Amino acid sequence: DINCAHCHTDGGHCDYRPMRFSWEDTADPVNLGRCVAPHDPIFPDATYIIAAGDPQASMAYRRMNTTLENQRMPLLGRTTIHEEGVQLMEQWINNLGPPCP
Repeated sequence: DINCAHCHTDGGHCDYRPMRFSWEDTADPVNLGRCVAPHDPIFPDATYIIAAGDPQASMAYRRMNTTLENQRMPLLGRTTIHEEGVQLMEQWINNLGPPCP
């Protein structure tokens, strides 16, 4: 919520994307980007925003795991990779259940 919802919310910088990360919006897996195709080819081999069971094919994971300005998430206020956050995201993706089609 704290690192994502300020952009991924109605009226936020990324409100055109299907994800909604405010706590009250996380019950729907689509709001979390699970098996949702990304809109931009930042990483062409990242097939979904969140690819269940495959962090390397997950756009969100890849964007959290870089400091390159045109690729990183969150966009602002970050020049280092939050290793613990990336590890938590990797564990979550690996435990999401059946893979995306």
